[in-house]
Amino acid sequence: MTTISVNEALDTLHIRIPMQFSRRSSRKMIVGPNGENIDAMADTQEDNTDYTFISALGKAFSWQRMLDDGKYETPKELAKKENVEVTHMYRVMRLTLLAPDIIETVLNGTQPRTLTLQNVVRGFPISWQEQRKIFGFTHE
Repeated sequence: MTTISVNEALDTLHIRIPMQFSRRSSRKMIVGPNGENIDAMADTQEDNTDYTFISALGKAFSWQRMLDDGKYETPKELAKKENVEVTHMYRVMRLTLLAPDIIETVLNGTQPRTLTLQNVVRGFPISWQEQRKIFGFTHE
């Protein structure tokens, strides 16, 4: 169950996504709360759930937490450990700036068709209101 909480006193937003990372051979995988491999689930599901997008969100928040907790001093150091290009890491970590309700729709598979990982990594505004507008959310 995904949870989103706001602590206005500390100006913080906490998003909990129930998943674990596992490694099979040399490949990292994300395991959902029911124990299924998210990548494998993507091949069998016929709903609007974008498991690639969910996986990227999981990585983004995981990487951000490692940096926030001081496990790594710089994104460059973390990118080297994760064996990814630092520019890729920056693009993926930018997903942590998406509005909480937008993240929730992706996790629930109810996002508009205009909201795809491919569209998001091209760039998006920091303003949550502008994000909702460009990705096709109609909260009027």
